[in-house]
Amino acid sequence: MNNSYLSILDILVTNERVPCRFLHDLPKMGFMDPSAAEDDLKAGATLDVPLWLAENFNSSCRIPLLTVDLPKIYKDAYREILNADACTVDMQKLGQHFYELGCYVAKHDIKGETFRQRFRMLMSASVSSDSIGSIQPLSASERKRAAAAAATERALSGWLQRGDCPLTTANMVANHRKRKRAEMEML
Repeated sequence: MNNSYLSILDILVTNERVPCRFLHDLPKMGFMDPSAAEDDLKAGATLDVPLWLAENFNSSCRIPLLTVDLPKIYKDAYREILNADACTVDMQKLGQHFYELGCYVAKHDIKGETFRQRFRMLMSASVSSDSIGSIQPLSASERKRAAAAAATERALSGWLQRGDCPLTTANMVANHRKRKRAEMEML
């Protein structure tokens, strides 16, 4: 994913909470765990923290302070569902930014098979606008891509139907073929 300080999408995606397990005791950080009775956050504690905070905890220290676990929508149980038939899954239930968050947590072992299956489905549905409505609810990025694909398809159809500028072979290509044929006849 293209990290950008000013990107609203990037801010929304990195604000998603991911499960993390702390590797060391963190003094005076007990306030992060609402169930903690102590002032210190103990090693082994598991919390859901925003992705930006988890990445900052690890990048600002010499030793990693926590491990980021995969969110449940990227774990094996969901992966099996998505591998069975990704085209029938309601992507809004999995999250509005499923692919973008997946790009961030991909370093934690995620395969992109879901995107490939649904991308093919979106592209084939973009040929007719009524097909897109019949697809399961789409994530925000899928809606954006489907709208762009449908607009491109309409523009191409309009251009092809216009017919005022037919495609012809360029002179350079035609002359090149003649030259090749002449060389072949000489052999």
